Amino acid sequence: MIGDNAPEEAAQQDAAPLAATVLGEAIHTSDPNELQEAILSRLFDRYAAEHGIVVEPAEIDAYVAAVRSGEAAEGGAVEQDETGAADELLRGMADAVIRRWKINKALYERNGGRIIYQQLGPEPLDAYREFLEDSERQGAFKIVEAPMAAGFWRYFRDESMHDFMAPGGPDEAQAFVVPPWERGQ
Repeated sequence: MIGDNAPEEAAQQDAAPLAATVLGEAIHTSDPNELQEAILSRLFDRYAAEHGIVVEPAEIDAYVAAVRSGEAAEGGAVEQDETGAADELLRGMADAVIRRWKINKALYERNGGRIIYQQLGPEPLDAYREFLEDSERQGAFKIVEAPMAAGFWRYFRDESMHDFMAPGGPDEAQAFVVPPWERGQ
């Protein structure tokens, strides 16, 4: 995130090679993981806006309560400073996690496919790949160099790096029925 050193960080980013364009925006990086995050975040932002995906304050409250309950069960608690920064950080994380889960659910409902286990909840890997391939065909993004493209697509195409939910199994059946934080996972 660009912060206090915004001019320096912007100059460093512009010094990196052009890796891709996403929705008309130039992305400068030599890191395939950074490129992947830049492409996904912009495309998911657009997808959420087009499909009315929003996070409600009550959902954030429920997420925060689940985290606090889990911490209490483990004998700990989130430390609060006088400014409430820890709570603000947790609420920001809640917003991001809930939003991504809703996008994942919508993509899975649209495209189906296999789901992988991820730390913050289920991820519809095949639905992601189809969404990205469609987006690329429609010109929403273009990766400039073949090596960067290979690095970008590896996560979505190399099955050996993922732990898939059993097709037709209980995890897959429940993946997008109840959010993970409401199941206590």
